[in-house]
Amino acid sequence: MNNERITNSTSTLFRIAGIGAALAFGAMVASLFALKPVPDGFSFELNAGAVISFFLAALSVWFYWRMIARMSVEKAPAQRRKKFITFSFGLVIIGVASFLYPLKFIPAEKRKDVFIGLALAAGCIAGVGLVMWKVKKFLDADLKRSEEEDRGTE
Repeated sequence: MNNERITNSTSTLFRIAGIGAALAFGAMVASLFALKPVPDGFSFELNAGAVISFFLAALSVWFYWRMIARMSVEKAPAQRRKKFITFSFGLVIIGVASFLYPLKFIPAEKRKDVFIGLALAAGCIAGVGLVMWKVKKFLDADLKRSEEEDRGTE
């Protein structure tokens, strides 16, 4: 009974994550297809390519999350793991490319300032990530130490 409840809640979690990620990824890709250059930068123009790309991107991420859900409950064969790694790598590449693509609309005289800002932002994110990693290591070590102390008193 308890195991069934855990499986149902896990399934619900993966369904919610899959729907959310599919909508977000679809919107991101569609917004890239809706970008059109104008003299002062870019504008958004909803077109058939944006709509089609939304559905294709959303569908691909939905299948990606279904793959994750299946792999969480059953042992995945090597072929499925390789497919998952390839798909993950592809999504990362698309994510990075979609972040960098709008930079082509920045006027040449402002690119230096934008890249300095991006470098500072990346440094800040890396710093926060480093602090979070150190805190996790500290908490894991503290948990392990307290578990060992509890075993010693029993």
